Amino acid sequence: MKLRDPRRGPAAAWPAVLGALLLLAFAALLAQHAAAARGWTANASWLGEALAALDDRRPSAWALAGGAAAALLGLWFLIAAFLPARRSHLHADGPGDLWIAPAAIEAVAADAAERAPGVLHAAGEMRRRRLRVKALLAPGHEAAVADILESVGARLGGLGELEVSVQAKEGAR
Repeated sequence: MKLRDPRRGPAAAWPAVLGALLLLAFAALLAQHAAAARGWTANASWLGEALAALDDRRPSAWALAGGAAAALLGLWFLIAAFLPARRSHLHADGPGDLWIAPAAIEAVAADAAERAPGVLHAAGEMRRRRLRVKALLAPGHEAAVADILESVGARLGGLGELEVSVQAKEGAR
């Protein structure tokens, strides 16, 4: 049985929340208008005042800017609705359905790099399919970069196409 790939939240989640908040604000505006129209409040209708302000035949600069901003926001919502959600984990090669979180890959890579000769401290940083290992080398161990690459590559061998780079600097004497 093939399970779905683990994925992040869809790209349209934040625009959907923003749209829901805008609809909620519009509902409150309509409720205030209804309360003013029925005489339940002494205040004038906000909606009526806003529509009276728009009763000019010539378009004003703020109305054009607001329309352009609304069009761009609508386009952004439309694009976000069709973007697929990105994978949150990397698939490991093998007979099972094993997925590994980027934080776990960073930790395993840092541990493998620290076990290489001449490395004092290491940390991993994962971005999409790129893993950057930052290592602090003991003084006089410039050739440790190849050992770090070999050690990390051996430990993360079953993760398919993962681009590994090493950024090393020598510690102070």
